[in-house]
Amino acid sequence: MKNKYIIGFFNLLLTVFLVQTAHATRQSPDILIEEGQKYFLYSNPLESLWSKEKPRPHFQIFHTANMRGYIATWEIDQGVLYLKAIKGVINYREIVGLESIFPGQYGRLEATWFTGKLRIPQGKILKYGYGYESIYEYDLIIHIQKGKVIKREIIKNELKE
Repeated sequence: MKNKYIIGFFNLLLTVFLVQTAHATRQSPDILIEEGQKYFLYSNPLESLWSKEKPRPHFQIFHTANMRGYIATWEIDQGVLYLKAIKGVINYREIVGLESIFPGQYGRLEATWFTGKLRIPQGKILKYGYGYESIYEYDLIIHIQKGKVIKREIIKNELKE
């Protein structure tokens, strides 16, 4: 009987540790392509698509470095943000294109649902963090309104002592 409680307590501690570790892992970023350059995107524009009318698919999470369960590839072309691809797993089958989430959609999709900021870290890393909390020398911030680029700014980051 005593062993049963010890094993249960050990399992509880292990679960708490694993949950804490999962939230502390650096996340695999989405990809942004612009003018032939490939960037890591420290924001997730696809998340703003989900609503009561279009519920978020249940992506399977296979490792703690990708808690959202997918990686999206984006492109900015002539001032317009497009979703090019999604790679993830739903219902234990591989998603190989947009048609899994956007039936009948082949090729890139204009991201008219997205209004917000895209963060692209640049330069040397100044401080490691978890998730997207790492601090780089610069952040390129691209402001998007209904899928259109409206402003760009470069922020120089400095560590406070």
